[in-house]
Amino acid sequence: MSSVPGSESTADASSTHTYSTRSKERQKEEEIEKKSKLKQRQHNVVVHPRLKPVPFKSSDLFNSSTGLGMNVVHEIDGKVFYQSEENPHNRRGFKYKPCRPNPLFVSNLYSTTEMPPYEVGPSYFDIAPGVVHTEDMKLVSTQQGWRSVRTNCGIREGKYFFEFNIVKANDGDSRSHVRIGLGRKEASLDAPVGFDGYSYGLRDVNGEFITLSRPKEPYVEGGFKTGDIVGFLVEFPSLQVQKKAVDDFVGAKKSLIATASEQNEHQRKKKKTAKKEDVVEENDKFYCEGNILRDQIPIRYKGALYYEQYEYTNTKIMDHLLNPVTIFGEKAVLENSNVQEKNNVIPVIPQSRIRIFKNGIEQKETVHDLYSFLPTDIDNEDLNIAPNTKQQQNPNYRNTDDGSLGYYPMMSVFQNGIVGINAGPDFKFPIVEEGVKPLSDRYNEAVVEEWYWDLIDEVEGEYLDSFDI
Repeated sequence: MSSVPGSESTADASSTHTYSTRSKERQKEEEIEKKSKLKQRQHNVVVHPRLKPVPFKSSDLFNSSTGLGMNVVHEIDGKVFYQSEENPHNRRGFKYKPCRPNPLFVSNLYSTTEMPPYEVGPSYFDIAPGVVHTEDMKLVSTQQGWRSVRTNCGIREGKYFFEFNIVKANDGDSRSHVRIGLGRKEASLDAPVGFDGYSYGLRDVNGEFITLSRPKEPYVEGGFKTGDIVGFLVEFPSLQVQKKAVDDFVGAKKSLIATASEQNEHQRKKKKTAKKEDVVEENDKFYCEGNILRDQIPIRYKGALYYEQYEYTNTKIMDHLLNPVTIFGEKAVLENSNVQEKNNVIPVIPQSRIRIFKNGIEQKETVHDLYSFLPTDIDNEDLNIAPNTKQQQNPNYRNTDDGSLGYYPMMSVFQNGIVGINAGPDFKFPIVEEGVKPLSDRYNEAVVEEWYWDLIDEVEGEYLDSFDI
């Protein structure tokens, strides 16, 4: 095939021009990177590359869509139940919350927002497939086996009271049942509350207390059934007290690790754990002074905007509590171990307890010494000690708190069982005690907390962006 005279020289010139352009662009990028690093050194700052949000569309400013899209599923005893299929659900190591464009934020571009009915109630996101709810989100049910839902607000410190309304359960002439209790973010939603060590539940049959799937003694006299009101008074010390208890726990374990390391220095080197321990030590910097660190990025899902975050997932120690077996030489934490032995590897919240009321009458038994939800920066396989929190999908997780750690009211339903939550302030059986607040107060508190950390994140983002020359 003949070539056009002069085409070779034209191609060579084009190639030379492309190479020259790329070379200039690369040189320009290198100069910018050098200036950025110089500025970082001058300010004693190390800026790591971060994923920046996609700019919003102008139409998003006027789009009030929340993506609820409720569909009627079925009717039970005259009550219509719906299922929301237009919003993402928390699963597979990720969680979601609504967000909106914020033109005042020049770095993060978005901020957290709320969804109706703007009060404490069952969460649209923390809900198992198959759980249905009334239009006002007051009641939940299912036609399937055990399924659970958490509320949209949790408890981290203080004294809060709320009531569970038992609408249909334990009637004797039906298979409908419910369980109620308190659970952490890691607690399974595809099982009833009390299934694992992350949750504490009450059975309607006999009122038995249950955790780790093992029923204990009855905590509610005579159990509870349709028409009963079961009140929970949750008492947690301040986060400062909890943090000190965790620090004391970690300090004691680090002393044990240091002693064990001195006694078995050769084996420690063979296992090459020194590097891992150094990384764990650095985690303190991310959690000092109770800092909240949120890895969140705005996404679009079925026309609505949400923040996507990493969710907290099960740890090995907690899995051993639920399934006390030894695998490949691992030291399992046995469920029938005494309380002191389990507390040696899992920190508890000091002075924590749940007081239980049935139709206004306080029950004799209380749930106490709940496992701590705060992170622990410690890891040692020989002593069977591991971090208290984990994000399985996050390879860069540094034992941090994103503000969602805590205990949440949980409701579990079975075969058309119906239960609801009354967060107050108007209770059917109110209690009057100093320092006790209705759980409804947590909604406004949680909104303010989200706004506060949105502002902190924006200030930090603008500061980091200033190093982009």
